[in-house]
Parts: sequence; structure tokens; C-alpha cells
Amino acid sequence: MARKKRQRPTELRPSAEPPAPAATPTPDFRSSPVAPVMAVLMALVVLGGHLAARYIADPALIPNPWRVVVAAVAAVVVFLAVSTLTQLTTVLMLPVTLPSTRGFLTHVGEFSALGAILGTALGFRMGEHLFVEAGRDPARYGFPDLLATISDAVTLTTLLAIALCWVRSAVLARDLARAARESGRWRGAAGYAPVLLLLVGNYIGVQAGAFAYQLLRG
Repeated sequence: MARKKRQRPTELRPSAEPPAPAATPTPDFRSSPVAPVMAVLMALVVLGGHLAARYIADPALIPNPWRVVVAAVAAVVVFLAVSTLTQLTTVLMLPVTLPSTRGFLTHVGEFSALGAILGTALGFRMGEHLFVEAGRDPARYGFPDLLATISDAVTLTTLLAIALCWVRSAVLARDLARAARESGRWRGAAGYAPVLLLLVGNYIGVQAGAFAYQLLRG
């Protein structure tokens, strides 16, 4: 009788390993646009809260040669901040969704939160300095005065942080105008509505900056 050939056990071949997931890039703190702004505003908290506390609380105490410089800087900051906020309103009004619009909203939100946080720290530091100057007398500098100082400091740093977003808002107007024309909903001159709204926002910003200059110039 012919011998039956032994059947070798079927070898289980290892299945192909699934591809390794792509490595998540490690966030780099130095590449964040908020990092340099945070450093500058932190310096403002440390230095301004001590050296310029009385001048921030009462700009009328600024010496006359420096008052023009401070008024000019404040006018520029107010102009950029108001223009950026107007462009933010434009983004929320227009039915156009772009990656750049979402990035712009995130950008302004991050900078606004940063300005509010550091403004609170600046207000407390100014309050301590002003309380010492008042002879540690709660009757001359009390808790309501501290709240007013914190409010002023938060407004100052938040406007400064928002003003730094102006360049991005100006570039965004071009993207919105292009998207409006390509969508076909706004044809002809209507496609340039975002640019027109940006110009209107800049005009309002110029008026606000001129008013701030007039108030501080005295």
C-alpha cells in the first residue's frame, strides 16, 4: 500500500502590521504668535505696574514733553483695536466660512484673553503701589479704587493685545472678498463689500484714535 504523504501543518504567516500612526508634532512654544506678546505684556506688568502706576491711573500727571508721545501711541493703539473689532464684526456678519476666518477668530480670542489676564495682574500691582503712595490709608485708596484700577488696566492691556491683530484682519479682508466673488452670490461690485467694510472700520478707528489723542493731549 502506498504510504500517504504527511501533510505539513499550514504555517501561519504573520499578517502585515498596521501602519504606525503618524507622530503628533510636538508644540513649539517659540513658534506660537502669543509668546512674544506675552513677554512684552509681562514686562509691562512688571515695569508699568511700579514705575508708571500713577501715570496709568491719572494720565494728566504725565509731564508735558512726554504727553504728546503717550497720546500718539494711545491713538495708534485705539485705531488698530477699533479697526480689528470692526473687522471681527464683518467676519461674523458675512455668510462666508474660511479657514482664515476661523483662525482669525481664534487669534483674536487668544489675544483678548491674554490681555484680560495680564491686565488683571497689572491692576493688582498698580493697586499695591498706589496704596503704598496713599500712606496705606484705606480712606484715601480703598477697595472701590482697586476695582477701578483693575478695570482700567484690563481695558488698557486688552486693547493693546487686540491692536496687534490688525495686520491679520487686513489680510483677511482680501480673502473674504475673493471668496464672496467666487461663491457667485455677490457679483460685480458687491464682491468687494468686505473691503468696503474694512475701510469703514478703519475710518471709525481713525475717529476713535483722534478722540483718544485729544483726551490725552490736553
